Amino acid sequence: MIEVTVAFESKSRARSRVRAEAATAVRRYPARIARQLALAHALQRRVEQGEFRDYADMSRALGFTRARITQLMDLLLLDPSIQAEILHLEFPAGAPQPTERALRRVLRSPVWAEQRRTWTSATPSRSYS
Repeated sequence: MIEVTVAFESKSRARSRVRAEAATAVRRYPARIARQLALAHALQRRVEQGEFRDYADMSRALGFTRARITQLMDLLLLDPSIQAEILHLEFPAGAPQPTERALRRVLRSPVWAEQRRTWTSATPSRSYS
């Protein structure tokens, strides 16, 4: 014969336990560069759908400078594995994050293998996600 012991807790005790766990959990937010990369993908989709003729038309319609649109769209030239990693980055509020400027160093090379090496050396701890 097998004997099993099951412990139940009251609803009020369960609620207070859940509240305590929620209070101690650190809320995490998508990284700024993840939001910028997602914006670049969304803008590219809008160009492909014909909503904008080109990036200059997009910049006029959205109130961005052409240089800023180019900076955002350059993020799409990153190695797809780096893009996937970036899109999953999350940080607690106020935590230091990799910057778009750091990504521009990665973008200096059009070769994805070199981008991967630069990205790996620029983010050695991988303590982001």
